[in-house]
Amino acid sequence: MTRKSQFKTARSIRVLSASVDANLNRSRALILRDQGFEVIASESVEDAREHMQNQSFDVIIFGSTLPRDTCWTLAGVFRNRNPRGTIIEILPSPWAAPKNNPDVTIVSCDDPKELVSVIRQRAF
Repeated sequence: MTRKSQFKTARSIRVLSASVDANLNRSRALILRDQGFEVIASESVEDAREHMQNQSFDVIIFGSTLPRDTCWTLAGVFRNRNPRGTIIEILPSPWAAPKNNPDVTIVSCDDPKELVSVIRQRAF
């Protein structure tokens, strides 16, 4: 079996990206899909809940524009569904405090490779 076919048979990391900034969320999803992740971009609390009820995700990403209460709500749903999953919160600046209790924080101005690396390290 070649290395390429091994990659194709490996289970993809499933990511739910939640943000109220639709353009940023779509861009993030494109970058992550390009790296081989299965990504759903959700733009509302209801949409994210529905996806989590119907599918299992390894990682949930909270965009920096999500309100605090939305982060807590979605984190609770995610943890109930996947206690071992990874919650990543994107912070607007290095000095900003997280809005919930994420496993990992990334600063929005970080290179996208940082987010990709964190997902790969933490998803399994």
